[in-house]
Amino acid sequence: MKRFLLPLVVTLCYFSCGQKDQASSIKAADIHLEIVDSMRIDYLGNLWIIDYDSVSQSYLARGNQDMEFMILDRDGLVKSTIDFPTDGPYALNGWLNPIGLRDGKIEFQLSNQGFFRYDFNGKRIWQYKLPFDYFYINVLSGDPIYPLGDEIAFIRPERAEVVNDQSVESIFEEIYGQPILQVFDTVSNSSRETMPFPPNSMYSDGNFYFWMFPTVIRSESEWLLYFRNELKFWVYKEEAGEVKFKREVSLEVNDGVKAIGVAFEQEQEYGEITKNNFPGTIREIFKSTDKTIVIYTKGISEELTREIDRDEPDGRLELEKLKNYYVAVFDEDFKLLQKDIPVPKGLIFTTIITEDDEILALKHPDFFQTEDDFAIYYKLKLLN
Repeated sequence: MKRFLLPLVVTLCYFSCGQKDQASSIKAADIHLEIVDSMRIDYLGNLWIIDYDSVSQSYLARGNQDMEFMILDRDGLVKSTIDFPTDGPYALNGWLNPIGLRDGKIEFQLSNQGFFRYDFNGKRIWQYKLPFDYFYINVLSGDPIYPLGDEIAFIRPERAEVVNDQSVESIFEEIYGQPILQVFDTVSNSSRETMPFPPNSMYSDGNFYFWMFPTVIRSESEWLLYFRNELKFWVYKEEAGEVKFKREVSLEVNDGVKAIGVAFEQEQEYGEITKNNFPGTIREIFKSTDKTIVIYTKGISEELTREIDRDEPDGRLELEKLKNYYVAVFDEDFKLLQKDIPVPKGLIFTTIITEDDEILALKHPDFFQTEDDFAIYYKLKLLN
């Protein structure tokens, strides 16, 4: 693998907004987004950078194979390659999701087998299996484990036995309202729940919207939560081992496409009813040194989507090109400084923001219809 720095200091956007509080120390009209650096990684195939650890100053990347992972230094050079075994006494069979870095170690959850921790040489150093069978409706975002005092917290799973006597509809009715986090004492195996379901979510309006795809972001004692297809997020505070609700924060987007819900009795028809519904949604939230940065899309109108054949590759690419992404910026107290800052097309944002407040995004090869023998990651920074 070779690293090539691209001499890019390109201003991607500069968006001025209306009246703002003149007493603010940051003028909203001054905020813009720039490419400040890049990494060109010689890797044949798909290379997705998953996480960054400031302690070891390392990136975690997933390669072409399901169990192929790489540790990269902050310049994009390979420090180690790990192929987790799929047979033998330490076999890992299933999908590793989510997976991330913490304090120089790799942590992940593996299907129904529980939680694991490995070093950068691929040696297992810790494992914890939940004392019951569980499942998730879909893939997860965020960290696999959130340390909570002497306990561990993670996105609350569903018990396997709940499918025995209940329909899918009743499962979702129950999920819309349950606490977000499961907490375990790994010594005693005692369990509890925390982070109550937030108020004023569309998932509480009595309709079916499929899973919420909850994403949790922790920044010291502050926790953020957002759901798919909602242009708002919720702030929680950690107090005495509990994650307590504090406030709702809206992106104040009034022209976004809203998600369509159906009655729970119509769950089987949900896909057909909503096939042309591409609502606005939050793509990523980043906590920088003194700001909260939100990447979002307002959605695509039904008039446009109904004309596209999404069963064809060209149709899916055309749909992707219709998506416009924006940035909203909040100060430390979640006061909106600026919204609707345009983001250039063709970027896939990771969940990563470094200690230098650099946001990592992949150049989308399919979007530009190129067949490169390398992956290009841009480092973007919010500047005043």
